[in-house]
Amino acid sequence: MVNNRIVLDCRMFFERGEAHDYLAKKLALPGYYGRNLDALYDCLSGVKGEIVFLHADEIDGGYAKKILRVFEDAKEQYHGLAVTYKDGQT
Repeated sequence: MVNNRIVLDCRMFFERGEAHDYLAKKLALPGYYGRNLDALYDCLSGVKGEIVFLHADEIDGGYAKKILRVFEDAKEQYHGLAVTYKDGQT
């Protein structure tokens, strides 16, 4: 799984299926990844490093916002995971 710095484009998070395909590839998630928010949270326990979100300032709700919340929750729970934002989001 992730061990350094991964940049994620939040514009890929609007459609559920596309979002989970994108996350599985970018984060090198295991084959058993369940492609839902609970499974994403569980898989983030093995992620070490910095996740940088681009275009988070373009999100106004919906599924994309839920994905960001999962990363924020995981950051609080799992030490070694850092989350930062670019493009106007703080």
